[in-house]
Amino acid sequence: MTQPLPPLAHDYQALLRLAGPVVLSQFASNALALIATAVIGRLGEAELAAAAYANATYYLLFMMLLGTMLAVSPRVAQAHGATLAAGEGQSAGVALALAGGLRLALLMTVLVLPLIWLGSFWLPHLIPAGIRADLVATYLRVYSLSMLPMLAGIALRGVLEGTGRPAQVTLIALCGVGLAGFLSPALAFGWGPLPRLGLVGAASASVVAAWLMAALLWPAAHRRAGPLSKGADVRAETRQIFRLGWPIGLTLGAEGGMFTVSTLLMAKFGPEVLAAHNLTMQAITAIFMIPLGIASATGVRVGHAAGARDWRSARRAGLVGLSLSVGVMLVFAVLELLAPRSILGVFVNLSDPQNAQMIATATVFLSIAALFQTVDGTQVTLNGALRGLQDTRAPLIVSLIAYWLVGLGLGSALAFGFGYGARGLWYGLTAGLTFAAVALLWRFLRLTGKRSV
Repeated sequence: MTQPLPPLAHDYQALLRLAGPVVLSQFASNALALIATAVIGRLGEAELAAAAYANATYYLLFMMLLGTMLAVSPRVAQAHGATLAAGEGQSAGVALALAGGLRLALLMTVLVLPLIWLGSFWLPHLIPAGIRADLVATYLRVYSLSMLPMLAGIALRGVLEGTGRPAQVTLIALCGVGLAGFLSPALAFGWGPLPRLGLVGAASASVVAAWLMAALLWPAAHRRAGPLSKGADVRAETRQIFRLGWPIGLTLGAEGGMFTVSTLLMAKFGPEVLAAHNLTMQAITAIFMIPLGIASATGVRVGHAAGARDWRSARRAGLVGLSLSVGVMLVFAVLELLAPRSILGVFVNLSDPQNAQMIATATVFLSIAALFQTVDGTQVTLNGALRGLQDTRAPLIVSLIAYWLVGLGLGSALAFGFGYGARGLWYGLTAGLTFAAVALLWRFLRLTGKRSV
C-alpha cells in the first residue's frame, strides 16, 4: 500500500531549512566578485578593463569545469537518500563521491591550467586596442591559481549540502568574504608593511581566499562523508561523475555564451545602451542568487527522494522548489515594475544628470526583466530538480535550442530585422528562457510520473 505523503507545509519547511544557508552562500560568492571589482575599479580604468577582459576569457572556460563538478552534489544526495531509507549510518557512496570529485578536480586542473598559462602569452596578439595586454596576462596567470581550490570546493560543498549540512558551507563562505574584504585592498594598495601589488594584489587575495575556503571545507566534508571503503573504485566513480557532469558544464557554457554574445550585440547600439544593459544585468544577477540557491536545495531534496526510490516525493520536492522560486521572483518582478528607480539606485547615482539617459533605458530593460527573471528562476530550479534525478543530457539539448536558436536567433531578428532595437534582444532572451522553462517542466513531470507508476 502506498504511504501517504506528509503535509505540504513539511516540504516547504524542509526546503527552506536547506535553501536558506545555500542562498546565503550564493550571496557570499557573489560578494567576492563585487569586492574584487570595487578594489580594482579604484586602481584605475586600465586595471578594471584588463580584469574584466581576463575574467571574461577565464570564466568562459571555467564555468564548464565548474558545471562538471556540480555532478558531485546529486551523486551525494542520492547515496545519502538511499542510506536514510535503509536506516543506516554513514554512506559509503558519499565517501566515494567525494573521492571521485576531488580526483576529477585535480585531473581537470592538471589538464587545463597549463593551457591557460600558455594561452596568456598569446594574448597580446588577440586583445583589442585600448586594453593593456600585459595586465590581462598577468592577472589571468595569477587568478587561475585559484582553479584547483575552487573546483575542489565544489566537491566539498556537494558533500555538505547533499547530506543536509549547508550551514557549514555558509559560515566558511563568509570567512572567505571577510578575508577577501581585508586582503584585497591591503595587497592592492599596500596597507601597513604589505607591498603595493596593484592588480596582482587583488588577484592574489582572491586566490588566497579560495585556498582558505577549500582548506576549511575539507575537514567538515571529510567528517560528514566518513572513511573510504577498502576496495572502493574511485576511478570508476570519477568517470561516472564526469559522464553526469559534462552536460551540466556545457549547459552552463551555452547559457553563459548566450549572455556574452548578447552583450556584444548590445554594444552595436552604443555605449549608453550597453551601460544600461550591464546595469540591468547587474541588478537581476544579484536577485538571481535566490533562485540559484533554491535550485541547489531542490536538487538535494529531489536527490534524497530519488535515492530512496520514492518518486512521488521526488516530484513533490521538485514542484515545491519550483513554486517557492517562482513566488520569490514574482515579488521582485512587482518591485521592478512599480519601483524600478529604487532598484537601480542601489547600483548607480540617480541624481547625476549624466546618468539620466542610461537610467531611462535601464528602466525599460528592467520592465522586460520582470518576466525574464521569473522564467529564469523557473528554468534554473527545474535544472536543479533534474540534476537531483541525475538527468543532465536532456537539459543540455534544451539549453542549446533555447539559448542559441530561440534566444539569440529570435532576439537578433527582432533587434536588427524588425526594428525593435536593444529591446528586441531582451525579448529574445526572455523567449529563450521561457522555452527552456516549459521544456524542462515537461521533462521533469514526465520522468517523475513515469517512474512513480
